[in-house]
Parts: sequence; structure tokens; C-alpha cells
Amino acid sequence: MYEAECSAVERGISFAQLMEKAGSACAGIIFDEYCREGTRVLVISGKGKNGGDGFVIARHLLEKGCAVKVYLPCGRPSGGIAADNMNLVDESLIYEDDFSALISESEIIVDAVYGTGFRGSLDEKCSALARAVNESGKTVVSIDIPSGAECDTAKVNGEVFKADMTIAISAVKPVHVMKPSKNVCGRVVTADISITEEDFKKAGGALLFTYTDEDIKKILPARPEVSNKGTFGNALCIAGSRNMPGAAKIASAGAVRSGAGLVTLAFPDAAYNAIAPCVTEQVMLPCESAGDGTFSASASDKLINKASACTACLAGCGLGVNEDTKELVFSLIRSVNTPLLLDADALNCVSENPDILKEANAPVIITPHPGEMSRLTKKSIDEILSAPVTAAKEFAGEYGCTVVLKGANTVICENGTSEIYINANGNSGLAKGGSGDLLSGIIVSLLAQGMKPFDAACAGVYIHGGCADETAGILSKRGMTVTDITGHLPVYLNKFEKDGDII
Repeated sequence: MYEAECSAVERGISFAQLMEKAGSACAGIIFDEYCREGTRVLVISGKGKNGGDGFVIARHLLEKGCAVKVYLPCGRPSGGIAADNMNLVDESLIYEDDFSALISESEIIVDAVYGTGFRGSLDEKCSALARAVNESGKTVVSIDIPSGAECDTAKVNGEVFKADMTIAISAVKPVHVMKPSKNVCGRVVTADISITEEDFKKAGGALLFTYTDEDIKKILPARPEVSNKGTFGNALCIAGSRNMPGAAKIASAGAVRSGAGLVTLAFPDAAYNAIAPCVTEQVMLPCESAGDGTFSASASDKLINKASACTACLAGCGLGVNEDTKELVFSLIRSVNTPLLLDADALNCVSENPDILKEANAPVIITPHPGEMSRLTKKSIDEILSAPVTAAKEFAGEYGCTVVLKGANTVICENGTSEIYINANGNSGLAKGGSGDLLSGIIVSLLAQGMKPFDAACAGVYIHGGCADETAGILSKRGMTVTDITGHLPVYLNKFEKDGDII
């Protein structure tokens, strides 16, 4: 955010003007949402830029007729534009002593203590203040982030101000949409302070967004009544092995249930007896097996030829990792000319030579969980989890692919774009084996139906999480299975009906 502000300053807007714009915009939102003339507002300001925004807010709310008091839990700013703005507030309205009476007398509390640079946990005094505010029952508005939450990691370490509304300055940030911090943000609205998309791009930053049901309804492909199975694409799922037949069944079933016109399931013939009795709508393509029941590398030509007749291809679910599967995966990457989704063991194969992705013959989507991302990037899982947006963005940029970094808040980014999708639905019932296989099946189905890779990834993740939420409401997070979620997909997808057609 700071780099984007610097870009705006280079265009001729001073930091002082940015603070004035931020405070004025926030005061307008707060007044319009919650205030009238005489509303008692307590602004709690820190010593930094966020506190400076608080002083500007206090001044503008005073001008609008509110009864404003300002509390300084961290003391007075020592200088700079925060101090300049504090000096514009009537000294009689500024308090540094006990906060209990101030909270009790207020109707609206504005939290402007810490901003995007905050790390760690609140000190003892601010922790006690946050507890008192949270227990007061008063309406709380946080400026940019709820103080006590970390902006980029979305961590909450100890006490935190629990907002009814958070005003995001200029753009939505990870803290607003990622768990657990999103749970203390309340309703998130954005205040425009004249920082442009170009400023974010110039700073190397990312514009974050998430989807709603209405957004998904708009981007899903239409289902024309005059159609045939070819109209809705042909998905090839290369999956499974003798020891992991379930992955193939789950992934291909997800592709069928998500609307692909035809789904072909390619699997090692060593797994035939386990897979064939469970496959009905899918076309079966048994292939040569290696001695351990995985695909033989000799199946590569058959699979590449089949992929050329399809509109999207998935490889990796339950594949196994050995010399044969590595050779197969590398051949697919180099030769397949339709959009290719790589998951699970395909990614474990690629992790030994990520540069192979630069040789891809078609758009590639990868769907790693943090462990797989760790193997791909040679970073620790903790590093991945502490900065998932950065990890996904850097990998997508270096290897020219679309990255779906799975987690409690799945992060999706595409090479060459500044927009990053963060998924906000889903629940802990997905923390079970097979969930990733189902997600891959949904995404490859949407790819096969003609969606662009980034759109297919975002919509697939949203549908996967939303369907899991509905399934948990019927069964339970603890007891539901991936098969339950798959079975509920047709019911869930009813909500995206368009023009009389069901997607």
C-alpha cells in the first residue's frame, strides 16, 4: 500500500493530501451510515498514519455536527503529518487518561489505532481497551484494519477490535477477506482516496477481490437449449492408480456433475477392477500400467492424442510419483495443446523440475496445497502460509501459469495480471482426503466448457466452497464426505440458473 501511495505522490498528490482524502472519505461514510447531528463519537487514534487518519476523521465529524472526543491510548504522535492533524483538533477534545467513561458516553467508536504495518499483538493497555470496546455493545468502525489484526497474514494474535464495519482505504486487503481476521472486520466498504489501479501496478501490488453468487452467475457459460454434448466440452481426466482409485472416481465425477458434455477418465488398467464398477457417465480409457499399478510412460502417446480431441485436460489426482509418472507428466506439459490442469502427484512430479512449466504448449493451471507449494518453491510451509498472496503471485509470474493455492482462503492469481482472487466461502468439512480431487474435477469441467483459465479457477473454487457450505448445513462439517458434496452439486448449481437454463 505504501508503494502505491508513493506512486500517487509521484503524480503530484502529497502524503498530507492523501491523509486528508482518507480521513474525509471515512468521516463521510461514518456519518452517512451511523450519525446525525449531535451523535456522540469517540475516535481512538494511534501515533502513526492510521492515527493521523483518525484526527482528520474527528475534525470532519465535528464539522458535520457530531459531538466528538479523541482518545490517545499510545500517547501523542511526535511529529509528521499525524501530529500536524492532531494539532488541528481542539485540545479540549483530546484525552489520554482512563477510557472507561469515554466509552460509556459514546454511541459510535472509531478504531484508528493501528494500520497495515501492524505486526504481533496489542500491548497490555490496548488489549484492555479492545476488550472494553468489544464488551460495550457500541457500534465500532475500524479504519483500514481492525487494530490487533495483521493485514497481510490475516492473523489475529490476542485481543483485537471487533468492528461492525471496516473502511478499507483505497483497496480491499487480505485482512478483509481471509480467515480468521475477516471475522472481526464486519461489513467492509472501500474509501476512494485517488490511488489508481496504475499506482498499484507500478508498485508491484495486487488488487484483491472475491465473488458473490451473482458474480458467479454472470461468468458461468450459458446453456443454450439447442445443444448437444459437444456444445459443453470434452474433459479428459488422467488420474488414479491401483492404490489410489478413489481420486480418479472423485475427480471425474466432479467434472460430470459440473456440466461438461463428455468426460473421459483415463486410468492405469491395473486399477480397472476398482474403478470400472463405479463409473457410469464417464467414458473409460484404461491405459498401460507400470509394475506398481501406476501409469506406464508408454501410455503418453495415447493420452496426448486423446487430449488433442478434448477441450480441457486434468492430470495428477492419485497418479503416484515414480519415473514413469514423471515422464508422463513432462510429456503432457510439453505436448498437450488444450488447457491443462495439474494437481496432486502431477505437481509432486513437477517439483523436481519446475522449469518444465515454461515449456508448456497450452495454458496451465496448478492447484497446490501448502505442502505441494512448499515442494514447488523450496520454501517452508510456514513461509507459504505467512504470505500466501505473495507466494502465489511470484510463482505465477515466474512460471507463466495460473496458481490456485488452496487453503482456508484459497488464493488464485494468473501470470500477467494484477488481480488476485481470494475465496471467502468453504468450511473445515473440506479438510478431508478427496476434496482437492473434487475441486480439480469442477475446474477442468468449467475449462472444458470454454471458460478462461483464471475465470474457471475462480468459479470452480467458489462453487466447491459454496456447495460444501450447503452440504455442511444439511449434514455436518464433521460427518460430511466428499461424496456427499459431489452428490449435492446439482442442487447447489440450481442457484446459477440463467434464462430458464440450469448450468
